[in-house]
Amino acid sequence: MDITGFEKVAQYLTHPLALIGFVLMLVFGMHKEIVKSGLLPQVSKKDGSEILKLILRYGFWLGLVLVLAGFLLQFSGIGLSAWNSYMEKEKVTQVNAGKLAEKLVGPLQGQLQAKDEQIKALTEAITALSKTGAPVKSINEALQALQQGHTAQAQAIFAEVLRSKEAEGQKANKEAAAAAMHLGALAYMNNTKAALAAYQKAVQLDPDNADGWNELGHLFRRTGELSQAEEAYRKVLALGEAHQDKEKQAWAYGNLGNVAYTRGDLAQAEQMYKKSLEISEALGLKETTANQYGNLGNVYQTRGELDKAEEMYKKSLEISEALGLKETTANQYGNLGVVYKTRGELDKAEGMYRKSLEISEALGLKEATAAIYGNLGNVYQTRGELDKAEEMWKKSLNLYQTMQAICHPCAKKVQQRLDVLAQQRSSSH
Repeated sequence: MDITGFEKVAQYLTHPLALIGFVLMLVFGMHKEIVKSGLLPQVSKKDGSEILKLILRYGFWLGLVLVLAGFLLQFSGIGLSAWNSYMEKEKVTQVNAGKLAEKLVGPLQGQLQAKDEQIKALTEAITALSKTGAPVKSINEALQALQQGHTAQAQAIFAEVLRSKEAEGQKANKEAAAAAMHLGALAYMNNTKAALAAYQKAVQLDPDNADGWNELGHLFRRTGELSQAEEAYRKVLALGEAHQDKEKQAWAYGNLGNVAYTRGDLAQAEQMYKKSLEISEALGLKETTANQYGNLGNVYQTRGELDKAEEMYKKSLEISEALGLKETTANQYGNLGVVYKTRGELDKAEGMYRKSLEISEALGLKEATAAIYGNLGNVYQTRGELDKAEEMWKKSLNLYQTMQAICHPCAKKVQQRLDVLAQQRSSSH
């Protein structure tokens, strides 16, 4: 068999089937040449028939194997191609939703319970973002923007989900409500109007959504609409009672206490806080228990019942320290400082404020830190240490300025004290 010029065709034998075909051609070609050469002995017709049957049989099986090999190679090629495409395809960026939520909520000040609830709501929104069915590129861009503190792209994705689910009709109401809840959580930090609209849409679509009513209550309190806040919290209470959900009842009573306290109705606030405290202790909700002890301390402090206030703050502090609740711990140190300052126990007051300051600065709580500097300034003023008082007040005012919160009521008080001090010094010269 002449194989002259083989090098010219060898380059085409890279495909497996071509190579197998070439090998078979070579094998049968060699056998043909051997037969023609006369080297093999002559056989009878019967033996020849048996040999032919064997050749046909094994030829059939060999052909079948080659056909199956072809299919296998074809489909494995498709599978491999699909797998490679999948591996090369852009994937949703993995983020720690809880930590990102804490980072986003970090600058917010106010009721700690409301802050914890907001972290929970944001964590759910960030987790849900990757499951919206939006293009992976859009999801990744939204996640990247969230890490920079920008929520607009994530909100746009949930707004589209909301529109889509609303278009499906009543059967998709709960899914639409969930999208509205996520929209509200994202808007809560910097757009009260948009957050209100989103949560109102959520409870309209799903009236039994206690979390939606709860967030509405917080937003109405923020805007000073206390009657509407109370109505929202009473919805939470009613749903908690209807579903025998004691934890939601504890939330509702605590928040109704906050509304009453803001109104100056201390008797009603005390009653609500005690109901929340009773349920929280029974359920072992230690964080909520700590919050309610602190709230009761505020009631007693406002009334001038300083011994009771001190007792409540210390109970809250004990639980907070045991649980590692640093922000609550800082708050209670600050509250105890106020109690001691009011009593005239200035050394104790300074000690409490310093402890609160250390934690607040470590946590990056600028508003709380600014308030504590202001309180330390008041302590030094009372002692007659006016240079130290001025130093503390200036630090407080600088922090309010960096937060662009110079119109904050506490910032105005600090500025007034600095102005009075400047006038006193001017008139004394």
